[in-house]
Amino acid sequence: MDRRVNRSQQGDIGEVSAIEWLATRGATVLIPFGYSPHFDLVAELDGQLVRIQVKTSCQENRTPDGHERFSVALATCGGNQSWTGIAKRIDPSRVDFLFAHTAHGRRWLIPTSALEAANAISLGGPKYAEYEIESGLSIREIVFGEAGLESSDGPGEYPSGQRMAPVKRPAQPSQVRILPPPIASSQPVKPTAYERKLGQSGEAVVNQKRRVTIPQKPFFEAGFENGSRVRVRCCGSGRIILEQVELPAWARPAA
Repeated sequence: MDRRVNRSQQGDIGEVSAIEWLATRGATVLIPFGYSPHFDLVAELDGQLVRIQVKTSCQENRTPDGHERFSVALATCGGNQSWTGIAKRIDPSRVDFLFAHTAHGRRWLIPTSALEAANAISLGGPKYAEYEIESGLSIREIVFGEAGLESSDGPGEYPSGQRMAPVKRPAQPSQVRILPPPIASSQPVKPTAYERKLGQSGEAVVNQKRRVTIPQKPFFEAGFENGSRVRVRCCGSGRIILEQVELPAWARPAA
């Protein structure tokens, strides 16, 4: 497929998108002077400096049930004769966030500590859904001069299961954000008057399928809520840490 802009220009579009979004959050954005091998932007927010790597992708596909997915490369493999043959990957110790801008304008701000791949990730599904931010400009038309996955219907009747009349066409994927299914009910977790003796002492038992009920005192002290998503990691023999996974306050959508 012929391009109207090269990959470097595509990357510039992504960086402009990131700067625009960061500016709306009240950030002061700094651009490194010269070539920076690890991050593209630095933003000052709430007195804190964060390093951001920007990735712009027009690679798109659909799942068997028709949902959009966007592939975003994390490894850079050069592109010129000076390439050493060693792919440069995102280093969480040198980059704080990945900002991804995809074909139809959907955007994500993902902490690099949450990335679970080295070469590429797929966005648009339940994974990384909590890091999706406000959509920006659709870039498919800018890069290629044409729409992406959408196609016109041929003549004849709608196939079985698609009963909407062509007079009022259904919304296209670029107009509809398909959210992942909810993982929790709307009812908040409330302290109970009774807790088993084991929980009162701060202890718990690992049951079948590695299930553990968190005693309510540490649960509420940590600020967990119904549906909180946590990351579990080992920090030594017999020790596990639960960390709540969420964007920092400055990155969350305004209420």
